[in-house]
Amino acid sequence: MLIPENGVHQTSERYFFTPSSLARELFYYPTRCGHYFCSSAYSFSHQSAIARQGDHNLHLMLFLVRAGAMELTLSGVDTIAAAGQAVLFDCREPYRYAAADGLEFTWLLFNGPNVRAFYRRILQAHGGRHVFAPRAYAGMVAELDALLRGCAADERPSEADCSQLLHRVLCRLLLEESGAAAGGNDRIAQAIRFMNSRLTDPLTVQDVAASVHLSPSHFSRAFKARTGYSPYEYIVLRRIDRAKYLLTSTQLSVKEVAFATGYNSEENFIHSFQKHVGIPPGLFRKYPV
Repeated sequence: MLIPENGVHQTSERYFFTPSSLARELFYYPTRCGHYFCSSAYSFSHQSAIARQGDHNLHLMLFLVRAGAMELTLSGVDTIAAAGQAVLFDCREPYRYAAADGLEFTWLLFNGPNVRAFYRRILQAHGGRHVFAPRAYAGMVAELDALLRGCAADERPSEADCSQLLHRVLCRLLLEESGAAAGGNDRIAQAIRFMNSRLTDPLTVQDVAASVHLSPSHFSRAFKARTGYSPYEYIVLRRIDRAKYLLTSTQLSVKEVAFATGYNSEENFIHSFQKHVGIPPGLFRKYPV
């Protein structure tokens, strides 16, 4: 494949997508993707001729570094990305990157209705860093390789499939969830099972952390990195789910539902339910929205 960029080996590949009006309005959509093998002659910035054409600098860019390393300047900060790391940045901000000899990386330029909300939360989850080593790195490489294979075979996925792929990738970047974690054998999965089985108990974060032999602070950080919210919030939301079920499928009073879902008083339950659902439990029973 002929790629007229200095330092890009001709075994590399690059493909383009033109999103429909439907995709621009509702979907996550790629505009370009590629798999590059580069020498140290390769460099790129927001001021490069390619970047200044069309809408390139209006999108987000994702790199998955597969071999070698690259130097980057993102948000005015110099950094290095090496094999096994992901790079995520907003092309609306000044950027520059350059290859070391032997660099191999997969890249995806993309956009969508709320991608920048994802972007902000992903950076927040990784301490503001644009370069990090996601637990689901291998799974994301496989996702993008499948996209590239489809393009190479002129059997590229539909816009809906591309949107689903991009959403999975964004969720993996945000929540640090890997295939192994989904198997349920790690401590966070064990903690979730523990919480689900004891929602009627006066459960605390300390209790849950002790059940998986972690300190409360360590457990809380790990849980939020995996799920996007705190263990306490998880307990509350699952109790609300259970309360909704009891309110709509049993004749238990509101007070009985409160104690059956781990609350120590009817008043605390009503306050919590209204805060998270928007209406009090008695009204929800009548109008289960």
